[in-house]
Amino acid sequence: MFQKGVVFVEMQNMHLAITSVPVQNWGELYDQDEALKTGTVFKDLDLPFFAAEQVSAEGSSVMESLKSPKEKECSEKMLEIQKISFIMDDLRLYLDTHPDDTDALTMLKDVLKRRKQVMSEFASRFYPLTMDCMAELYERNPSSACYCWQEGAAPWEGVCC
Repeated sequence: MFQKGVVFVEMQNMHLAITSVPVQNWGELYDQDEALKTGTVFKDLDLPFFAAEQVSAEGSSVMESLKSPKEKECSEKMLEIQKISFIMDDLRLYLDTHPDDTDALTMLKDVLKRRKQVMSEFASRFYPLTMDCMAELYERNPSSACYCWQEGAAPWEGVCC
Protein backbone atom coordinates (compact mmCIF):
# COMPACT_ATOMS: atom_id res chain seq x y z
CA MET A 1 0.00 0.00 0.00
CA PHE A 2 2.79 2.37 0.88
CA GLN A 3 4.55 1.69 -2.44
CA LYS A 4 1.46 2.61 -4.47
CA GLY A 5 1.18 5.95 -2.67
CA VAL A 6 4.79 6.79 -3.44
CA VAL A 7 4.33 5.94 -7.13
CA PHE A 8 1.23 8.13 -7.31
CA VAL A 9 3.04 11.11 -5.74
CA GLU A 10 5.97 10.63 -8.12
CA MET A 11 3.63 10.54 -11.13
CA GLN A 12 1.91 13.74 -10.02
CA ASN A 13 5.25 15.53 -10.03
CA MET A 14 6.16 14.35 -13.54
CA HIS A 15 5.36 16.33 -16.68
CA LEU A 16 3.80 13.84 -19.07
CA ALA A 17 3.54 16.35 -21.92
CA ILE A 18 4.21 20.01 -22.51
CA THR A 19 2.51 21.69 -25.43
CA SER A 20 3.55 24.70 -27.39
CA VAL A 21 1.04 26.64 -29.46
CA PRO A 22 2.32 29.51 -31.58
CA VAL A 23 0.45 32.80 -31.39
CA GLN A 24 -1.77 33.34 -34.42
CA ASN A 25 -1.27 36.54 -36.36
CA TRP A 26 -3.91 38.46 -38.31
CA GLY A 27 -3.30 37.69 -41.96
CA GLU A 28 -4.92 37.16 -45.33
CA LEU A 29 -8.53 35.96 -45.18
CA TYR A 30 -10.63 33.72 -47.40
CA ASP A 31 -13.92 35.00 -48.79
CA GLN A 32 -16.99 33.45 -47.16
CA ASP A 33 -17.42 30.74 -49.83
CA GLU A 34 -13.84 29.50 -49.51
CA ALA A 35 -13.88 29.85 -45.71
CA LEU A 36 -16.86 27.53 -45.36
CA LYS A 37 -15.31 25.04 -47.80
CA THR A 38 -11.87 24.96 -46.14
CA GLY A 39 -13.03 25.17 -42.53
CA THR A 40 -11.37 28.48 -41.63
CA VAL A 41 -11.50 32.12 -42.64
CA PHE A 42 -7.74 32.42 -42.01
CA LYS A 43 -5.56 31.30 -44.93
CA ASP A 44 -2.61 30.73 -42.55
CA LEU A 45 -4.64 28.13 -40.64
CA ASP A 46 -5.59 26.13 -43.74
CA LEU A 47 -3.19 23.30 -43.00
CA PRO A 48 -4.92 19.97 -43.74
CA PHE A 49 -3.73 16.91 -41.84
CA PHE A 50 -3.90 14.79 -44.98
CA ALA A 51 -4.63 15.19 -48.69
CA ALA A 52 -8.28 14.55 -49.43
CA GLU A 53 -10.06 14.39 -52.74
CA GLN A 54 -12.68 16.99 -53.46
CA VAL A 55 -16.20 15.63 -53.14
CA SER A 56 -18.11 15.76 -56.39
CA ALA A 57 -20.96 18.27 -56.42
CA GLU A 58 -22.87 16.42 -59.17
CA GLY A 59 -25.32 14.78 -56.76
CA SER A 60 -26.22 18.04 -55.11
CA SER A 61 -26.76 19.79 -58.46
CA VAL A 62 -29.31 17.12 -59.47
CA MET A 63 -31.20 17.62 -56.20
CA GLU A 64 -31.02 21.40 -56.66
CA SER A 65 -32.65 21.14 -60.11
CA LEU A 66 -35.68 19.41 -58.57
CA LYS A 67 -36.45 22.28 -56.19
CA SER A 68 -39.10 24.92 -56.75
CA PRO A 69 -37.96 28.55 -57.14
CA LYS A 70 -39.02 29.27 -53.55
CA GLU A 71 -37.09 26.24 -52.27
CA LYS A 72 -34.02 27.35 -54.23
CA GLU A 73 -34.28 30.86 -52.78
CA CYS A 74 -34.67 29.41 -49.30
CA SER A 75 -31.62 27.15 -49.75
CA GLU A 76 -29.51 30.01 -51.11
CA LYS A 77 -30.46 32.26 -48.19
CA MET A 78 -29.79 29.45 -45.71
CA LEU A 79 -26.34 28.89 -47.26
CA GLU A 80 -25.63 32.61 -46.95
CA ILE A 81 -26.56 32.44 -43.26
CA GLN A 82 -24.27 29.44 -42.79
CA LYS A 83 -21.33 31.21 -44.45
CA ILE A 84 -21.78 34.39 -42.43
CA SER A 85 -22.26 32.42 -39.20
CA PHE A 86 -19.12 30.40 -39.90
CA ILE A 87 -17.04 33.55 -40.33
CA MET A 88 -18.61 35.01 -37.19
CA ASP A 89 -17.60 31.93 -35.18
CA ASP A 90 -14.05 31.91 -36.59
CA LEU A 91 -13.62 35.59 -35.74
CA ARG A 92 -15.01 35.03 -32.25
CA LEU A 93 -12.44 32.28 -31.65
CA TYR A 94 -9.66 34.52 -32.93
CA LEU A 95 -10.80 37.42 -30.75
CA ASP A 96 -10.84 35.13 -27.69
CA THR A 97 -7.03 35.14 -27.91
CA HIS A 98 -6.57 38.55 -29.60
CA PRO A 99 -9.12 40.86 -27.93
CA ASP A 100 -7.20 44.01 -28.86
CA ASP A 101 -7.02 43.33 -32.61
CA THR A 102 -9.00 46.26 -34.05
CA ASP A 103 -9.12 44.81 -37.60
CA ALA A 104 -10.74 41.61 -36.34
CA LEU A 105 -13.16 43.53 -34.11
CA THR A 106 -14.17 45.82 -36.99
CA MET A 107 -14.76 42.81 -39.22
CA LEU A 108 -16.76 41.04 -36.48
CA LYS A 109 -19.02 44.07 -36.09
CA ASP A 110 -19.68 44.11 -39.84
CA VAL A 111 -20.34 40.35 -39.89
CA LEU A 112 -22.72 40.55 -36.91
CA LYS A 113 -24.68 43.35 -38.58
CA ARG A 114 -24.87 41.43 -41.87
CA ARG A 115 -25.90 38.19 -40.12
CA LYS A 116 -28.70 39.94 -38.26
CA GLN A 117 -29.93 41.46 -41.52
CA VAL A 118 -29.86 38.15 -43.42
CA MET A 119 -31.52 36.27 -40.54
CA SER A 120 -34.25 38.91 -40.44
CA GLU A 121 -34.78 38.66 -44.20
CA PHE A 122 -34.99 34.88 -43.93
CA ALA A 123 -37.52 35.06 -41.09
CA SER A 124 -39.69 37.53 -43.02
CA ARG A 125 -39.62 35.48 -46.21
CA PHE A 126 -39.72 31.94 -44.82
CA TYR A 127 -39.75 31.29 -41.05
CA PRO A 128 -37.76 32.31 -37.95
CA LEU A 129 -34.57 30.38 -37.21
CA THR A 130 -33.97 31.76 -33.70
CA MET A 131 -35.97 33.29 -30.90
CA ASP A 132 -34.40 36.66 -31.77
CA CYS A 133 -35.89 36.37 -35.27
CA MET A 134 -39.22 35.50 -33.74
CA ALA A 135 -39.04 38.53 -31.44
CA GLU A 136 -38.42 40.76 -34.48
CA LEU A 137 -41.49 39.30 -36.20
CA TYR A 138 -43.59 40.08 -33.12
CA GLU A 139 -42.16 43.61 -32.96
CA ARG A 140 -43.24 44.20 -36.55
CA ASN A 141 -46.65 42.62 -35.96
CA PRO A 142 -47.56 42.84 -32.24
CA SER A 143 -51.02 41.36 -32.80
CA SER A 144 -49.56 38.11 -34.20
CA ALA A 145 -50.73 35.05 -32.31
CA CYS A 146 -48.59 32.67 -34.36
CA TYR A 147 -45.86 30.78 -32.54
CA CYS A 148 -44.30 30.45 -36.04
CA TRP A 149 -42.01 27.44 -35.53
CA GLN A 150 -44.46 25.17 -37.33
CA GLU A 151 -44.08 27.24 -40.52
CA GLY A 152 -40.70 25.72 -41.38
CA ALA A 153 -38.67 22.61 -40.91
CA ALA A 154 -36.32 22.45 -37.97
CA PRO A 155 -32.72 23.01 -39.14
CA TRP A 156 -31.73 19.48 -38.05
CA GLU A 157 -34.36 17.95 -40.34
CA GLY A 158 -32.16 18.61 -43.37
CA VAL A 159 -34.70 20.55 -45.42
CA CYS A 160 -35.21 24.21 -45.91
CA CYS A 161 -38.76 24.97 -47.05
